[in-house]
Amino acid sequence: MNSGYLKLQRNLLSQPDIIDMYAAEGATGLGLYVSINLYLSHCEGGWGAYTGTQMSVLAVEGHRHRSDVKRLITSYGLFVVDDEKKRFTSYWMQQQFGKVASKMRQSCGTPARTYHSHAEEIEIKIKKENKEKQSACVCVDDTQQPDEGGAREQTDYRNYDNYLKR
Repeated sequence: MNSGYLKLQRNLLSQPDIIDMYAAEGATGLGLYVSINLYLSHCEGGWGAYTGTQMSVLAVEGHRHRSDVKRLITSYGLFVVDDEKKRFTSYWMQQQFGKVASKMRQSCGTPARTYHSHAEEIEIKIKKENKEKQSACVCVDDTQQPDEGGAREQTDYRNYDNYLKR
């Protein structure tokens, strides 16, 4: 990465992990994400120090708390942390350095997330909701057979006295 520039994709706010982070952290979280990546761009191979001191430095520079920086790095699937070597990087940074994200995900042991477009995400959500509806509990009244006369009579429990007189 010798150009001195970082490539910022126009669809950055459409990527699922970024959407999750942006919904939770807002514009300040997005700014912190970019700030962290700017730090990583100055590190060898895009890997920065994952130490308490470095987290504090990033927090001070971003006018945030150290816990905010650590949460952003660990919670949204945007970064890879190598605990053994006490270092971290982002998928975006590795793309800047020409690394393939899928290979990096496998080698670092971080579970890969399947990326979908916004329309695909909505379709998956609808399918999931439909599946949940199908597996919903069945009411006892729904499992009873109708009387000999055909249609089953609907019980009105609001008027319990009339129900007992039958």
